[in-house]
Amino acid sequence: MIGPTLALLLATAAVPFAPLERMQFAITYIGLPMGKARLSVGRPEGQLLPILLEARTSGAIGFVTLREQLASYVDVATGLPRASSLDALEINYRHTNYTRYDREARKATVQERGKDERTTEVDVPDGTLDFVALVYRLRTLPLGDGARHAFHVLAGSRVKSVVAEVVGRETIETRAGTFPAVKVSVPTGFDGKFSERSPTLVWFSDDARRIVVRISTDFAVGRAFADLVSYEPGATAAGE
Repeated sequence: MIGPTLALLLATAAVPFAPLERMQFAITYIGLPMGKARLSVGRPEGQLLPILLEARTSGAIGFVTLREQLASYVDVATGLPRASSLDALEINYRHTNYTRYDREARKATVQERGKDERTTEVDVPDGTLDFVALVYRLRTLPLGDGARHAFHVLAGSRVKSVVAEVVGRETIETRAGTFPAVKVSVPTGFDGKFSERSPTLVWFSDDARRIVVRISTDFAVGRAFADLVSYEPGATAAGE
């Protein structure tokens, strides 16, 4: 249940999406089913709103079995993450990252655990986001033809400059329905096996909801798509 005080804060906050919103996706690679993904907004934790990207793929045609969860804990008053985490399992290898931001000091502390463990302090410019928070920030911005939005994005322990650009408008057919959509190019800066050959593309519904209806990434091992299967709007008022 969302209390009246938090409901009022959310109504006037930098994050227009609501707690308990869910978007489910089917992942395909060269037309073949490869797994599932979900974008979701969790229950409020004080003035923080958790946003999750979860994905699970099955090993086939160059892909390995992968389970991954990215979480961004966004301050509802600013739309900026105060903390983020990555938990990934690839075959028998598990890798976790936890990042905490000190916005006043313009620092982020990144704890990495995998084959090795290390803690790194990173300088972060004002407004630095993680990838999940970036996707949700784009839902709040003007996306007219040719619009460009520049961001600083913390990926691992490196800050990268990213420019998201509207590259077109298309009608996208999914199992959840047919959507007029805005196509946005979003470089993610992924490295390693899943390094990008070209920027990730995200299609948002061309309406006030800005639902993510498709994501496409051209990895070194081939192009993958995540298409919307179902959408559940979040709570819009106290007690819903």
